[in-house]
Amino acid sequence: MYEEYTKVQSPEELMNFMNKYITYGLVDNGEVYTGANPDKFEWACKNRWHLATKDELAKIGYGHCFDQVELERDWFQKHGYEVKSFFIWFQLDYPNNYTMHTYLVYKEGDLWKLFEHSDYLNRGIRAFNSLEEAVKFQKNNHIKTNREQQDISKEELASLKIYEYGEPTTSYNFADFLDYILEQGKSWEEKIEL
Repeated sequence: MYEEYTKVQSPEELMNFMNKYITYGLVDNGEVYTGANPDKFEWACKNRWHLATKDELAKIGYGHCFDQVELERDWFQKHGYEVKSFFIWFQLDYPNNYTMHTYLVYKEGDLWKLFEHSDYLNRGIRAFNSLEEAVKFQKNNHIKTNREQQDISKEELASLKIYEYGEPTTSYNFADFLDYILEQGKSWEEKIEL
C-alpha cells in the first residue's frame, strides 16, 4: 500500500488512493476501532490514539481526520501546493456530543480546493474562488451535519470555532493535539460569518 502512495501524481489520484486504502478509524495493539461502534471508537480516540505519521497511515490504512490531514499535507507539500489545515468544533465548557473535524484546503491556480476524505458523507474535491469561501462552506456543512444528530441552541452555535493550524512536529495524543491546535492555531471566528 505504501508503494502505491509514492506513485500518486495528482489530487484526484490521491483521493482514489485514499478511497481504496484508507479507512476512518484507528488501530491500537492490533485492535481496530471504527465508527461502527461509536462508544468504543470515542474511548479509543481519547485513550489509545496518537497522531500517525504519514508513513504509518499509508502502511496501516486506518486513521481519523487528524491523521488523514497529515497524509494529505505530506502529499500536497511534496508536490508543490500551498496548503492550509483547519480544525472546527463547538468550543463548549461542558461535555457534549457535537463532532469536531479537521480538513485540508489547497491552492491550485486561482482556486482554493477543499480536499475531504475522512468525512465520507461529504467526500470529494470542491473548488472555491477564495479560501474564505472554502472555510465558510465547511463551517456550514459542519453545522448541518451536527444538526442532523441533535438540536443546536443559539448559544451553542455561537461557540463554534475554527482554527487554522500548522503541521504538527510530534506524534501527539488526543488531548495534546487539541492543546497544540488551541495554543498555536489562528482563530478564524472573525473572518467567517454564517
